[in-house]
Amino acid sequence: MSLINLTPGDLDAFLSVAETGSFRQSARLLGISQPSVSARIQHLEAVLGVRLFDRTTRRVAITEAGERLRGRVERMVLETRALVREFKEESHLQRGSVVIGASPSVAAGFLPAVIGAFQRRWPDIDVILFDDFFGQVLDRVGRAEVDFAVTPYVTLDDALDYEPLLDDVFRLAVPDNHPLAARPSVSLAEIAGEKLMTMPPESAAWAVFRRAFAAAGVEFSPSFQSRDSMTIFSLVKQGVGVGLMNGLLTSVFDMRGVTLLPVRDADLTRSIGIVRTRERALSPAADALCTLMRKHAEDRRPETDRP
Repeated sequence: MSLINLTPGDLDAFLSVAETGSFRQSARLLGISQPSVSARIQHLEAVLGVRLFDRTTRRVAITEAGERLRGRVERMVLETRALVREFKEESHLQRGSVVIGASPSVAAGFLPAVIGAFQRRWPDIDVILFDDFFGQVLDRVGRAEVDFAVTPYVTLDDALDYEPLLDDVFRLAVPDNHPLAARPSVSLAEIAGEKLMTMPPESAAWAVFRRAFAAAGVEFSPSFQSRDSMTIFSLVKQGVGVGLMNGLLTSVFDMRGVTLLPVRDADLTRSIGIVRTRERALSPAADALCTLMRKHAEDRRPETDRP
């Protein structure tokens, strides 16, 4: 017969009788009648097709088959109890881990404060962060390598859900001594006339810039590309060129010597949010981290933008 016919009650009765050597004492410990204990042992023996105990009027002795079963069941019970304890600890955020994917700017400009607050509150939860460009981040979500991702929205697969958290705006960064630095704002045409440095085509920022320039009828032709925003920012500081920098990064960069100019004839706003697969439920720890991210995102919004 299939082992599916074994019940937890059968195994509890078996372990108790094996431990006490008494059906009567086992009945008292389990809080059931002695005939019920006997019935459970008989059912177990019938399912397994072996005798587990030798019974006489004076004693109950476990058989060789019973000893083999006892060793397996005790290990199973110990492992099951340990697993139940783990689940309880995870549900109470006493252990576990969260794996996050994020774009580089989000990883540098938004998540550190969130992760810091999370680990101060739940120090026993490990947080693992992978920062990649937009496409690689979504691939990690699709392959279930991360619990969720925090990234700019461009386009998503139908299997993914996107929850907006905050808006982030690109502005033009120029050295303080640049001719444009004295302007209150700058146009895309003026930017096109400069030595523009940007992230590469595989970044989400590239899609934002290309779309804005195309809408304005201005050619988008960067003269320099780097995968590292810090590289672009450092080159701007040295007067090598100009760069479109997002607000998340400029909030953590040392902005001395650099002027930020709004772009007046284009909407260079991008949405930052949580991306996850629709069919995968979040763990308690991942859900708690998402809740904390929502709060931090709300705190970053201007008062006029809050609901």
